[in-house]
Amino acid sequence: MDKSYWNTERLNRLYKDWPAERITELKVQIAKSNWRLGYHIQTETGLLNDPNGFSYFNGQWHMFFQAFPFGGTHGLKSWTHMVSDDLVHWKNTDKPMVPDTKYDRHGCYSGSAIPVGDKLFLMYTGNVWEKMNEVRHPYQDGAWMDKDNNITKLSEPLIANPPKGVTGHFRDPQVIKHGDYYYAFIGAQTTEEKGEVVAYRSKAVDHGWEFYSKLDIGNDNLGYMAECPNLLFVDGHPVLTFCPQGADKSSFKYDNVHPNAYIVADDINWETMKLINPSKMRQLDDGFDFYAAQGINAPDGRTLICGWLGLPDTTYPSDDEGWEGGLSMIRELSLSDNYLVQRPVKETKSLELGSADTFNGMELGKQSLVKFRTNPEADNQVAITAGNTHLVIDIDNDSQKLTLHRKDVENGGKDETRSIRLNSNKIESCELYLDNTVFELYINGGFKTMTGFFFHEGNHLNLNWTEVEDIEVTKLANIDINGSEEE
Repeated sequence: MDKSYWNTERLNRLYKDWPAERITELKVQIAKSNWRLGYHIQTETGLLNDPNGFSYFNGQWHMFFQAFPFGGTHGLKSWTHMVSDDLVHWKNTDKPMVPDTKYDRHGCYSGSAIPVGDKLFLMYTGNVWEKMNEVRHPYQDGAWMDKDNNITKLSEPLIANPPKGVTGHFRDPQVIKHGDYYYAFIGAQTTEEKGEVVAYRSKAVDHGWEFYSKLDIGNDNLGYMAECPNLLFVDGHPVLTFCPQGADKSSFKYDNVHPNAYIVADDINWETMKLINPSKMRQLDDGFDFYAAQGINAPDGRTLICGWLGLPDTTYPSDDEGWEGGLSMIRELSLSDNYLVQRPVKETKSLELGSADTFNGMELGKQSLVKFRTNPEADNQVAITAGNTHLVIDIDNDSQKLTLHRKDVENGGKDETRSIRLNSNKIESCELYLDNTVFELYINGGFKTMTGFFFHEGNHLNLNWTEVEDIEVTKLANIDINGSEEE
């Protein structure tokens, strides 16, 4: 759609003021897309970005995501609510949380959820612009959800103002329980424009929140804003994931406009809010489009995480079709040598439909899993091509460097690359999950991951390879999560 359509009035129009035919028109338009996803969470219409409120409640998994259903652009944000019995098949509850109070009137921004008794408590940032849209005032808001997925917002904010020395960039609360207290970890920007993570705590989740401490993570390279903080526990170790916008690239290498990072520690001192023996800051995913990851320590003992397939300050070809973004598959986390290992949850195997006849030059299904082992005596390559576009995995045997090439319809013929090495480890195997225009690459069993979009030309994908060993292709199901059908 013509970008001039998205003037200030439309970007900030209340949901109740949009005509019903707007959604109908978008569904018709999106039904013609060749780029829609089959087994990744996608929006029915409009924009999808940060995962929110990832939780287990009332016998189901719950996932909310940031949404603007009226177009593929960053308009007034709401929360779309998805539920699942198996972390793979997701259903829209059709009970979104929309911005409709004075404390979230310019958007229900990111947050988290925690079960409390027979209800689910949501904590999120309400975005409000004051003084003629010149001053951002963030409120940390709360809401209760019952077992029928009905959401009731609290009448007053949980935290009405940022702490002293913090600007209006104060958002994305993650609420967890430890001992007698609930803790909320919130991303912040200081008045000196430095990113930090701050902690609040309360003995009651729905009132009494007070500033507790800045979180000492042993690293001050948090750029100008630390978004989407999550404190998780993996194999008994605290792991902090976060998005340090504007981090200094001289000491933390990344190629995307903003990175998603993590730090592993031996322990956390809850009294001083200090990570004990923290690792270096590392990339959570080394691909093109992965951001704002949200994780939980699940009641079954697993640590699970999900990321936004997209980036801030970035446009995508699908915007013109009236939709943008997706969510990664749910991943289980573990640790190896103090590094995070990410694997698709075991339930993902339910998508597998059986092996495909595998030969060089074969046509590849749009929902496919390609597994292979590397030939240690030669350089290896696996390529997916479609018309004048490609997604290519190159492995240099001498340097043990893997380079991922992407040339899609957005680049104007440019080949983009992302590269990784595995320290002293050799690159031995890869698993590439393909979902039409989304890919997730798991290297050496998830020791590294590379995720992104691949907006290809044409209706057919072809698979070619050189030197790799034991390559196999598995057909995956197209379960059309939030698919849009013409009405």
